[in-house]
Amino acid sequence: MKSMKSMIAITALMIAPAFAHAETTTTEKAGQVVEDVKDGAKKGVRNMKDATCEMINGKMECAGKKAKHKLQNAGDKVKNKAGEVQDAVDTN
Repeated sequence: MKSMKSMIAITALMIAPAFAHAETTTTEKAGQVVEDVKDGAKKGVRNMKDATCEMINGKMECAGKKAKHKLQNAGDKVKNKAGEVQDAVDTN
């Protein structure tokens, strides 16, 4: 009996993501694309600032800013992914 409950639970966990992903609406997909474009623009601006800083001040003075920008880029990516997961959960 215990193994049967385990099998049912495992099967449900394997099937659930497929249903959550399949029900994403067109509006949610468009919102995700907009967020991806915004994050790409932010990343481009940060990369430009890093390159400009290195040309003017040198690599050593800009290392902290460069690390900060990498963390901001990673944070934006995580925020985007969390939004996608939230949209998938909301549709269920």
